[in-house]
Amino acid sequence: MKSKEGSIALMGAAVLFGVWGVFTLLGQPAQLLGGDAYNYMTAAGRGTGLACVGIICAVLANTLSPKD
Repeated sequence: MKSKEGSIALMGAAVLFGVWGVFTLLGQPAQLLGGDAYNYMTAAGRGTGLACVGIICAVLANTLSPKD
């Protein structure tokens, strides 16, 4: 089940989700709700969630990488 290609793909996904999460967290939030504070809290939650998905992908990539 362990493959180098799968590990590389998961590490790529980890970098992608991590960068996407940081840009979502620190960027200008969309006007989803009435107040600015609510929009920033929503953007922070989304950015944190995306960064966590990136961390999960990185852990899976290191778990699935072959140790040859």
